[in-house]
Amino acid sequence: MKKMKAVSAAVAISLLGASLAACGGGGDKGNGGSAASPSASSGASESPKSSNPVTLTFVISNTEDTTAFTKVFDAYEQQTGNKVELQALPGGDYDNLIKTRFSTGDFPDLFLMQPGTKQYVKLRAAETLHEWTGESGIWDNVFDSIKQAQVENDKIFGVPYGSTGMMGVFYNKEVFKQAGVDVPKNYADLIEIAKKIKAAGFTPFYEGVKDAWPPQVFYYTGWVTQVDPAIGDEGVAKLNRNELKFADIPELRDLFAKQKELKELDLYQKNVMAGTYDEMQNEMGDGKVAMAFMLDGIVSQMEQKFGKDWVTNNLGFFPFPSADDQGVAMITPPNQLMVPEKAKNRDVAIELVKFMLQPDNVDLFYANKPGIPIFEGATSELYPVQEDVKAFIDAGKSRVNIQNRLTASFVDFSKTLQNFFLKGDIDEAIEEFGANYQKDGKAKLLEGF
Repeated sequence: MKKMKAVSAAVAISLLGASLAACGGGGDKGNGGSAASPSASSGASESPKSSNPVTLTFVISNTEDTTAFTKVFDAYEQQTGNKVELQALPGGDYDNLIKTRFSTGDFPDLFLMQPGTKQYVKLRAAETLHEWTGESGIWDNVFDSIKQAQVENDKIFGVPYGSTGMMGVFYNKEVFKQAGVDVPKNYADLIEIAKKIKAAGFTPFYEGVKDAWPPQVFYYTGWVTQVDPAIGDEGVAKLNRNELKFADIPELRDLFAKQKELKELDLYQKNVMAGTYDEMQNEMGDGKVAMAFMLDGIVSQMEQKFGKDWVTNNLGFFPFPSADDQGVAMITPPNQLMVPEKAKNRDVAIELVKFMLQPDNVDLFYANKPGIPIFEGATSELYPVQEDVKAFIDAGKSRVNIQNRLTASFVDFSKTLQNFFLKGDIDEAIEEFGANYQKDGKAKLLEGF
């Protein structure tokens, strides 16, 4: 793989800001490579080694790659004398295990949690977690939209740490070249491009309906382009208070109509109901499929299957187009660092978080786990497909996933969409979608539900 230029992430991500809960899509996806590590010393407020060093416990899912964290913690130990012990919990039951430890008073000093305010509800944050809103040394370099995705009732209980994830349309550049098409200028153009791709003998879109979760990406990416501009921040606030119903948003209804249209125009693969995420990767890598509405996990998966050179040269990205332009790139915040108020070494853990956020240590993290930075001035080695996303971020054409801005969840959305692909009933689908959202809000005892 040719080495991509390290990026200066002095960008202004637009507007306020989960990855798919159903499939664990996420932010810390980079090229999987390893760049030369910068100096481990931090450029700010170095302190002498403690005369009474402590060992902090850091709890993390066993599905996470801990290499980058370990590098930062080694630098922390060198500077302070304090050690960090990693405790990995099974990823499939991570949330429940964390809640169990909280209920028994077995608090870690620091732990990693999924992004967004939904996690506050799970952990009764106001009672159990350290609040970071006015904490010095925390928010100096974090992009505002990433910070705002963590705010609930003017409080923040988790510090985002890692890389921006993205969802949108991933495409095979070679297929586009052979079909004689380029990235679309608007949604109507996308449909015309898809028809030309089909006429050239390729499958325009692949959808993994059998796996259930992939069809949701169409709506999350379409939301930031089509729904957010229509309802605005106040509309999102109303959804959070259950004062606005999904069925009363014409632009959301139109997304269902658009997905139905793709099927009726025969722009998906044959037997779309049998579609799987794995087959999608194979078909796109083999040059049979042109496009897929997908999350950024495809980058690392395609690298594993087809190599770094393939991803570098063949994989491209564009957002869900709007009626008028190329659309808005949907981004996802990274996981968040949390410190329990009753942690044995709470104050030391807070200082560790501040250490992790110092610019040299942020760069050290990205050197070992590349991805699109969430910090001003940070550098990271990126694939061209990630540079494609970053270009939209730089241009102020990005928006945090709606699921990271709502406290209630889109529960059972994948099942709703499987039935929708079978029946094609828009009214039934959107009614079920809204009812499940309200049911989740009620179950979480959220105000207004």
